Amino acid sequence: MMEIKVLEKNESSIKFRVQGGTQSVLNLIKEEADSFDEVTFAGFVMEHPLEKSSIFVIKTEGKDTEKVLKKIIEKTESDLKEAKKGLNSLFK
Repeated sequence: MMEIKVLEKNESSIKFRVQGGTQSVLNLIKEEADSFDEVTFAGFVMEHPLEKSSIFVIKTEGKDTEKVLKKIIEKTESDLKEAKKGLNSLFK
């Protein structure tokens, strides 16, 4: 189970710690964030690989970062559902 704690937040950026998440999940979110025009920076760094803890930062220009992050998560979730449908159809 992933635990997420907001470390810093303002109108143009949000920084949060993800405990228990994998790089795979964070890479999906980062890649999706990179496709949004309003995102000026998206990235994460693992604090320590044995602790499975990462710090994720998203910065935006002219948009509420929290709202943009919610859109990124919704789009990532939608993409995963589509992939699941496609893969499930292969095995029917």
